[in-house]
Amino acid sequence: MWKYLLALSLIATLAPAVTQADKKADTPPAAPTLKFEGPLNKVDSKVETLLGADKQKILRQVAEAAVLSDYCAAIDLDQNKFRQEFDALSQDGTKRTLAEQRDLDNKVAMYFGVYVGLFVAEGTDRLAEFCGIAENALKEQKPISRFWIATNNNPNLTKP
Repeated sequence: MWKYLLALSLIATLAPAVTQADKKADTPPAAPTLKFEGPLNKVDSKVETLLGADKQKILRQVAEAAVLSDYCAAIDLDQNKFRQEFDALSQDGTKRTLAEQRDLDNKVAMYFGVYVGLFVAEGTDRLAEFCGIAENALKEQKPISRFWIATNNNPNLTKP
């Protein structure tokens, strides 16, 4: 489930950087149209207000990576990078009470879950398309997520 959501988000974000075999290498394909772009933008805005623009992008990227790595056989989540970046999202050096820190941690986890849910919903009908874009990016050594590691699995298979 995580991989599928991640694939959709990553594809939407990074599709222009991925080339198709039938087009010139310097001509990016059109980004897929996302049904849930409106809700994703609303979540982006709320997370940006909570964490700032840089951390909002990171939270969306880790959600994308998690979903795609769950669904696409050729992609695995780099657990160390994922954990390190996710844990740093609510750690900014600001002194907070235990209750305030717990509240922030809970909000970060909640928004992560919202992103995952939207990415899963977005990609439900388009798993092969999104996994294909991600797998081609890996084959061309143009990773579209720093949270992925390539596997030795058949890139044309999807995980159950």
